[in-house]
Amino acid sequence: MNLVEKAERRSRSRAILFYLLALSLLASTILAVTNGNEAPNRLLPWFVMVGATALNLTGLPFRWGRYGPVSDLMNDETTRYHRRSSFEAGFWAMIVAAAATIVVATFEPLNAIALGRITITAGLMAALIAFATLEIRASR
Repeated sequence: MNLVEKAERRSRSRAILFYLLALSLLASTILAVTNGNEAPNRLLPWFVMVGATALNLTGLPFRWGRYGPVSDLMNDETTRYHRRSSFEAGFWAMIVAAAATIVVATFEPLNAIALGRITITAGLMAALIAFATLEIRASR
C-alpha cells in the first residue's frame, strides 16, 4: 500500500471517528440535560471530551505529532479548506442553538449550564459532521 492509500484510509477512519464523537456528544448532553446531572464533577469529563474533540478538529495534533509524509497528505490544502468550512457550520449552529434555547427558556426554565452545554454541543456536532462529510465525499 502506497502513502496516498494509507492517507486516504486514515482520513476515512478519522471521518468515521468524528461521526461517532458527534453521537457521543449528543448522547452525553441529552442524558445530562434530561436527568439534571449538572454537578461540577459530572461536567469535568464533558469538558475534557469537548476540549479533546475541538483540538482534534483543529489539526494541531498533526503539527505536534509525527511529521511524516502520511500526516502531510492527511493535512493537505483540501483538508484545511474542509476544516474552515466545518468551523463555519459550527459557528452558525451555535448561533441557531443559542437563539433556540432562548426561545425554549421562555416556556421551560433552563439553567445556565444546560444552555451552555446545548449551545457548545450543537456547534461542535455541526463542525464534526460537516468535516467528516466533506472528507468522505473527497475520498470518493
